[in-house]
Amino acid sequence: MHSSFVRHPWINTAIPVVSALLVSVSATSCNQVGTAANPTDTFQATATTTYTWQVEYVPRSVSQDRPNDRRLEQFDSTTVVNSNGVRPDAAGSGPDNKGLWWPVLPAEPTVDDIEDRRLNGETARNPQIIKSSDYAITFNLAGEEKTLPANYEVYRQAVKATEKERSLLLTLGPQDESVIQAEVQ
Repeated sequence: MHSSFVRHPWINTAIPVVSALLVSVSATSCNQVGTAANPTDTFQATATTTYTWQVEYVPRSVSQDRPNDRRLEQFDSTTVVNSNGVRPDAAGSGPDNKGLWWPVLPAEPTVDDIEDRRLNGETARNPQIIKSSDYAITFNLAGEEKTLPANYEVYRQAVKATEKERSLLLTLGPQDESVIQAEVQ
């Protein structure tokens, strides 16, 4: 009986090498969570809240081949930085249902401002105020001060730790480029 499968001698030596390579590549690429830092007493979590006026410009004649053509223009904006849940001096309102303080509203764009940015064949919709927030945390990692992006949950845990005068255990994301979790100690 003749087999169509022929095993070459180099395959016997290559299989363990290829298997080890695949295991090491998959182990490094599946690392979703970076390092967990030691608990830190020295941290500052910030939530930067921003109001921005935005106007949508749409073509006067919407064609079937381009029904969603639109353009967004941003106008004046104001920003305030929340730090560990403490009311910022420049806060215009708040705290909201997430415990965030917001800046004073920027000046609404005038009709002239809106018309100046309109292109031929466009109609401007009514200005809308857009709310946004960005989170970061500054802490000491191996003797070096780091500021990394975070999320709302990390910010809230930092606020709670500040209120209780407790430390935080931070979990860093892939390649230690963000903070994905914080736990009050």
